[in-house]
Amino acid sequence: MSILSLINAALQKHGWLIASLPIDEEDRAAQLIKLLVEDNADGRARRHTLQPWLWYERPVRERFDGQGCCLTVEGPIYRSRDGTGYPLGSQLRTEFGWLDLTPEETNELADEVRSAIDLTLLRWFTRPDMAERQLPSRQSRDRYFDDNVARNLILSATPLTASMEQDAHAN
Repeated sequence: MSILSLINAALQKHGWLIASLPIDEEDRAAQLIKLLVEDNADGRARRHTLQPWLWYERPVRERFDGQGCCLTVEGPIYRSRDGTGYPLGSQLRTEFGWLDLTPEETNELADEVRSAIDLTLLRWFTRPDMAERQLPSRQSRDRYFDDNVARNLILSATPLTASMEQDAHAN
């Protein structure tokens, strides 16, 4: 049985199907499928993250989700004679409706959004209280330890609810 058949079998269990897959991408696709079909919180989070990409008819190249707006850049990317890459367009969704943008408008808006993201993230990164936490490279995660630390930080930053207080008194 080919890897594509195995992948399709796994996807069909979840109502998904891949029609074709380049041979040089089979291993990477198989790893992705394993992660997507995990029956745990990580697998559910990955499937939830992927779901918006399945709403669109064209491949989604980028998504910029705000609190009230979303820009979805559609691909593939086509090169102009001068070498500039243009997506097929984009869709901007707000609480007021949808706006289809041309390839040129999409490039302009996506560049503006990326610049705003960079500015915000760099402002956080360069804050004095973040200096001692900065590292030269990405650190690997020890999921068991790091997830528990994250849960404890979330609990310490969250006010107790009535049911949490009852649980605390019961123990």
